[in-house]
This record gives sequence, structure tokens and C-alpha cells, in this order.
Amino acid sequence: MLRTIRVILATLCLAGICLLFVDVSGELSPSLAVLARMQLVPALLAGSLGVVAGLLALTLVFGRVYCSVLCPLGVLQDVIAARGKKYRFRYAPPRTGLRLFVLGTFVLALLAGVPLVFAILEPYSAFGRIATDLLAPIWATGSNALAWASERAGNYDVAPTPVWQKGMAALTAATATLAVIGVLAWRLGRTWCNTLCPVGTVLGLLSPLALIRPRLDMAKCANCGLCARRCKASCIDATSGTIDGSRCVSCFNCIGACRHSAISYVPTRRKPTDRPTRATQPDPVRRSMLAAAIGLAAPVPALARSRDKSVPALVRKQGPERQTPITPPGSRSLRAFSARCTGCQLCVSACPNQVLKAFDIGSGMLQPTLAFERGYCRVNCVQCSTVCPTGAIRPISAAEKTATQIGRAVVNLDRCIATTDKVACTACARNCPPRAITLVGKDDEPKKPVVDAERCNGCGACEYVCPARPLAAIHVEGNLEHRRI
Repeated sequence: MLRTIRVILATLCLAGICLLFVDVSGELSPSLAVLARMQLVPALLAGSLGVVAGLLALTLVFGRVYCSVLCPLGVLQDVIAARGKKYRFRYAPPRTGLRLFVLGTFVLALLAGVPLVFAILEPYSAFGRIATDLLAPIWATGSNALAWASERAGNYDVAPTPVWQKGMAALTAATATLAVIGVLAWRLGRTWCNTLCPVGTVLGLLSPLALIRPRLDMAKCANCGLCARRCKASCIDATSGTIDGSRCVSCFNCIGACRHSAISYVPTRRKPTDRPTRATQPDPVRRSMLAAAIGLAAPVPALARSRDKSVPALVRKQGPERQTPITPPGSRSLRAFSARCTGCQLCVSACPNQVLKAFDIGSGMLQPTLAFERGYCRVNCVQCSTVCPTGAIRPISAAEKTATQIGRAVVNLDRCIATTDKVACTACARNCPPRAITLVGKDDEPKKPVVDAERCNGCGACEYVCPARPLAAIHVEGNLEHRRI
């Protein structure tokens, strides 16, 4: 019964998070975004201390159920591991040194502001990239097939969805992550969770103290070894009769596998008649992990906390090389955004205007940046700020967004068709929402655009509609610090 309940809850959480990433309509985002905010690292970065305290309390009471129910990457490993033989695992000693090294690398990268390192190691963000870059295109292709079939039947209720790759670095990272985790899960079960995942290591420090956890009664045990061969965390040593609480993810597979009712999930308490085992002795491994974690956590500082149809659809052949990337409205600054964003790509999936994509180069690789090959940032859209679980993009209103400058347009007259082809063009000035572009020049020659930097908000409409090829004659440079206009 416990395993059935766990499987049902895990399935609902995994399905909800998958829908959050692939939903193209945006109707499910407000209700499902809570699943993203319940992830440990995003909640910590967002300053949601209530969520963090709740997850830690959950671990202290029930063990690492977070890893088996709430973490989408952990549930994905269970899905992959379920395809093999059930009784193929075996006990493996803990790799304490490697676990602490990875955790230390993660914490140092977080403190030093190296987003690429902690974006790769953070489990929710790793799953987010898999969902955005691998699952979402498949979902959109299926939706387009349904739209095509409906159109042939005379029904136009299903609209086609653009399918395009939003960053080669994110695609490469998602493919590599899925390949590595898939192979490990297929062959070794939860090796990633109990060796390389920093969240699993942190929760592993608390789970041996859990009030309720699996307990092995050696008086009933027949030493058949079925529990150890069913344990995907490889944490049951049937020979000595111990269960490594730091690696147990409370999946309850062992309880169902035991034919002698020797394993139970009950409040842990010592009785005078209990047979002493290694589990009742002081655990030097856990003590060393706790000491190392305290040393790592000591220097950690407190963490702060309808579309416009006037623009024609143009396809940008080549994006410009920007000196400063453009971060989404609500991110306040490039530095603040890089320090909090884990590159989960949820805002990329949620953007209805197709202007967010993963940055492919630099220290901020995998983090989203604005690009205007397929659209521009509409003044009334704040979708990305409503779904960000880490606080890298803080919630803002449409009015606040209109008064925020995320970048400013720069004109290159050598590319403008008014200069190269002597053709009059008013595309950028006509489609500029804040009316920051004016056309100036002599009456006997085509007028050329001039940008009022004080009024420009960096929405990218001018870059999107510019007909110059292969590069637009006007492009947006990002602001290191967002400013009010």
C-alpha cells in the first residue's frame, strides 16, 4: 500500500511538471507553477524559507520522500529503472568522499557566481532542460499533427505551434544528462541521486535522523537477500542487517519484496530487547558528512529574495552578436539574474512570444536570454515572471514592465536599406511600441532612424521587423542594470 501511494503521488507530480514545461497555451502555468516552487534549490534561491523548512521537516519525519515523490529527475530515474529486472540490484558501499566533493563544488559554484556548474548539477534544472529541449518539441509536433488533421476535417480549433530549438548548449546539456542518467538508472538504479546529486547529499545528512524510516527486524529475517536485490538505492546490506538511511529514498520496494515481513516502515525507537546491529551504533560516515556540511554552510550568506498583431511575421536569418545579453524583465540586473538562475528553462517554455532562448556561450551558458528572430517582448506579457521558481525573475506587472528598460536599440546605418538600397523604410519607427524611434533626413533622400535612448525599453520590436539581411540594421543591446524610464 505504501509503495502504491508513493507511485501515485510521484506520477501526479511528474505529469504536472511535464505539463508545466510543454503547455503552449499558458493556461496551466498558474496552477502547476507551485510544483516548481516546491523544489528545494529553487525555493532556497527564491528566499522561500517556509518551503525550505517544510521540505527539511518532511525529511526529518519521513526520510527522503522528496527524492521519490517531488523531485522530477528522481521520479524519471524510477521510470527508467522500472523497465529492467526487479531483482537486479545489490548493496554498494557509500561513496562519501565523492558525494562531499560534488556538494562542495556545487556550494562553491553558487557562492562564486559560476552558474554553469550549479545549473548542471541542480536536479530540477537538469530535468527542466530535458523537458524543454527534448520533450516539448515532441509534444509540439504531436499538437501540430492534430492541428493538421483537424484542419483537414474542417475544424480550426487546434492551432499549430512553432517548433524550434532554443539553444544548442541547452540541447547538448539535456541530451548528455538524459544519456548519463538513463544509463545509470537502467543499470544501477539511484546512483546519480546518491553520488552526484547535491540535493540528495544534503537530504542524506538528515534522513538518518528521520522519525519514520524502514527498519529491518533480524529476528524475522531469513537472509534471502530479496530486499537488497530490490533496493534501487543499493543501501541495504542483508549480510549485516543494516539500512543506510542517508541513501534510502523511501521508495518502499524492499517492504513489498520481503516475504517474511522483516522490514517495516515505522517510528524508530530502541527497545532493550532489540538485537544490536550496525544501524544502532554511531555512524562515522554520517558524522563526517555532517561535519563537512557544517563547514561548507558556515560562509554561506543569506540569500535575498492578448497579442499585438501589428508586427508582420518575419524570420530572422542571423542574430546579432550582442556585447551584453538581454535578461528578462523583472531580473533587475545581469549579475542578480546570473546569481539566482539555475537554467531550468521554464521561462523559455512559458514564453508565448518565442523570444527567450538559452545562452550558448560564456559563464551564463544555459541561462535564458532574449533574442528577436521570432518575435519581440510584448509590453503586456509577464508570463516569465509568474513561473520563475528561483526568484531570478521577480513578479512584475505589465505597467511596471512598460516603465522598465532592459536594453536599448542601436542603429547601424551601414546595414539600413535606406542607405544600402536608397529605399524608404518605416518598419522600425512604425512598429516601436514606446515610440522611441524617429526618422530624420533630407526631403530628397530616404529618411533614416534615430533612437531616443531615454524612451527605448529594449522590447526588440524594431529588430524583429527590420527587413535588412542577413543582420538587422537595428538591434538591442542589453543593460547590465535595468532602469526605469
